[in-house]
Amino acid sequence: MSRLAPDPAGLKLGPFWFVPGLTRGNVATVLVAAFCTMAVNTFMSFTQPYVLTEILNVPQARQGVLTGYLGSIQEVIVIAVMGFFGAWSDRVGRRLVFVVGLLLFAFGYFIYPLASSETQLMIFRAIFALGSASAPILLSITIHDSCQELSRGKWVALNSIATGMGVLFMALVLAKTPAWFSSLGADPAMAGRFAFWSTSGICVLAAVFIWFGMKNWVVPRFPQPHIFRQVGDGFRSGLKNPRLAIAFGAAFVGRGDLVIVSTFLSLWVVQFGTDQGLSTGQGLARAGMLFGIVQGTALLWAAVMGAISDRFDRLSALCVSLIIATAGYCGIGLIEDPLARSMIPAAMLLGIGEISVLIAAGALLGQEAQEEKRGAVVGVFGLLGGTGILFAVFFGGIVFDAIGRTAPFVMMGCLNFLLFIAALVVRLRGYQPGGQQEAPAKG
Repeated sequence: MSRLAPDPAGLKLGPFWFVPGLTRGNVATVLVAAFCTMAVNTFMSFTQPYVLTEILNVPQARQGVLTGYLGSIQEVIVIAVMGFFGAWSDRVGRRLVFVVGLLLFAFGYFIYPLASSETQLMIFRAIFALGSASAPILLSITIHDSCQELSRGKWVALNSIATGMGVLFMALVLAKTPAWFSSLGADPAMAGRFAFWSTSGICVLAAVFIWFGMKNWVVPRFPQPHIFRQVGDGFRSGLKNPRLAIAFGAAFVGRGDLVIVSTFLSLWVVQFGTDQGLSTGQGLARAGMLFGIVQGTALLWAAVMGAISDRFDRLSALCVSLIIATAGYCGIGLIEDPLARSMIPAAMLLGIGEISVLIAAGALLGQEAQEEKRGAVVGVFGLLGGTGILFAVFFGGIVFDAIGRTAPFVMMGCLNFLLFIAALVVRLRGYQPGGQQEAPAKG
């Protein structure tokens, strides 16, 4: 049977074909999981400026570097264990590992605002990092587990819309909770703690929902080697298949793009707002509005990119996405006032570029990953995404303080362009799905 021919034994909902055994409840659970996981995963970095300013009273001149250090600690841990969470889920099932990740998120959010020093903040961030190493990777695996090949691009796009709505919820609702609690009479430090504890409660509710919603989840079972061998198999798959290697590269760039927006957009706007006389809570709310424009545009564009990924060669779709992202991130470097009207079209282009790379890379990954190694391959994909985040937050923090507040965006724009060149070379050399190179014409 062709990989693009539907398996009639599977569930069909509208234009989406799902693997046999999945129910409508399972499908709904994946979408809810996408919404919740991305909302709670991005809230930490987005509200970092509030913690540094109102809870620890860190000087503004040091906030960029400290933000980079905290993000680097998180991503070192993510890099170290994410691949193993993916491989572990191949053995014990997706549901258990997913729920464990969300509960680690909950614990991290509960203790983080209780830190009384930078050292404690780093230790508590390490605990949060374990959740960031498991829940997002399990979300990615379940998305690819659940769909048939012919609708993979559209399904990835729909889940990207769900994650985009989760990020919008974070930016437009959760990001405003410190200011809301302050309006109820809490001092700035306690308002921040209440906001973090509210997010911790959301993590617990999401874990309970997923535990019941993923009951009887069907996972393909294959003989599994030792877990270290599984992770190695994931890397070797990329070495054997240039198209998969480009997807891995897109994980590095795409995840780095996302954290640059969620981390340094808020830091830029909060600091600029402080310069203009705004409070930290007001600055965070304004940053949430801009972040909402980025993610709202991404949400609207996601369906278009999903259709493109299913209609055209998925590597070609990724090439187009990388060019759009290059323009979006480099364009931000031309903005001096993030509260000016010129920021709106720049933020919209940024959103289109960000979501395009994520969808195209996800569709390409799902097409190229062998089913029996999918957990390990997606784990490596996430591991390289974590490496991209580590690079972005560490060097982004340095250039933010040393060069300027828009320097992290320009840095990521350059990386998107370099990956575009590599992807174009692989595409022009005629590599087909599965990594086989097209035979040269005779004559």
